[in-house]
This record gives sequence, C-alpha cells and structure tokens, in this order.
Amino acid sequence: MSFFYLDPRGAIFHTYSTYGRGLEAVLGTYAILDRAPKGRDESSLPSPMAWVRHHDKYEPTSQGAGSCCHDKKSF
Repeated sequence: MSFFYLDPRGAIFHTYSTYGRGLEAVLGTYAILDRAPKGRDESSLPSPMAWVRHHDKYEPTSQGAGSCCHDKKSF
C-alpha cells in the first residue's frame, strides 16, 4: 500500500509505503486470528503466511452438496 500527496502546484510526492505485515490493520482475518487461543499458529510453517492459498488451491472438504470450487457437476 502506498500513499501519495498532490501539492497545489501539481507535484506528486510519494509519502509512505508498506508491504507484507504492514498491511495487517486492513486485513480483518488477522484481527480474528490474533484473538484465537493459538493465534496465527505460524511458528511451524516454512514462512509466516504459508497457510494462505488461492480459493481454488485448498483441498476439497466434505460439504453436503460439495463446494463452489471443487464440485464439477453441471446442473
């Protein structure tokens, strides 16, 4: 996330940037996990955010009618 300032003369200034963990304040998931008994439980992972995956990269779960990502039946 980066912030810029446009002064009255039209000059643009890059005033601030943050990456990775600096964005935690805008990610609601972290606020919830940080209050859980084991927190984010990242100590055993190869990298702090190794648990994050694209929505279609998780293993299928057993849900009554399947899941939106893994149920390939056509209706």
